[in-house]
Amino acid sequence: MFIADSKIKELNSSLITPFKEDAIGPVSYDLTARQFHLLKNGEAESKVKIELLPLESVFVSTEETINLPANLLAVVNIRNSKLRQGLNLESPIYYPGHHTRVFFRLTNFSNEKIILSAGEKYAAVYFSLVDGAVDQPYQGTFQDEFDFTGMAGYTNQYKKAMHQVQDKLKDLKDLEKGIYGNVMVLMTIFVALFSLININVNLVKEGSDGAYLIRLLVFNLGTVGSIFALIGCVQSMVKSEGINKCLVGLSVLCFLAAICLAIKA
Repeated sequence: MFIADSKIKELNSSLITPFKEDAIGPVSYDLTARQFHLLKNGEAESKVKIELLPLESVFVSTEETINLPANLLAVVNIRNSKLRQGLNLESPIYYPGHHTRVFFRLTNFSNEKIILSAGEKYAAVYFSLVDGAVDQPYQGTFQDEFDFTGMAGYTNQYKKAMHQVQDKLKDLKDLEKGIYGNVMVLMTIFVALFSLININVNLVKEGSDGAYLIRLLVFNLGTVGSIFALIGCVQSMVKSEGINKCLVGLSVLCFLAAICLAIKA
């Protein structure tokens, strides 16, 4: 059961600091944004104004701090006007005994960028009565958090999990690049073989003496060497493994053989 505006007024600054009567709703208290916090590699970057792109999220700290007695919990929800603007809000439940600045996360679910500014009201806090006083008021990691601490004591634990996700994403990107590379290599081989067969058929029709066959062999060795070199270049561009030494070696051998035959001819 949420407490009414009269009860919020009665508790005033013992519950919310700073306390302003014009922020009170029928069963809520409007919160004023103080700063916006971006998490990068577990470290927080704070701003008083931010441009939130579609599907981007940001943590928000408010000017207000709450000091919950043992028989009250607090729930933060987005204001109707901001919901219609395309913002979505996520927040923890603040347990009895929790003394902290209020923090929540906003995500832009609209198709347009949204400018967020300190001093604006994006959320309201609601206080609910607990049936009886709790035996163990909140004394967790985020007690007395008045400046944004990110993941606080959970940093190492969650960083490990995030690194695992990033590794999986890297594996998927490498797999995608590998597929593209293999497709390009196969296309290169098919085009080269088709061209090689077509040219050879036309050349064979033109002559069949020994010198001519040597020239034909020189041409084929040069073409095959070029194919190996081209495949090696394609693989080095789409993969991060460097140059394929085997393909380079085959290409060089084909070119050397072609040069030797050409000199003897």
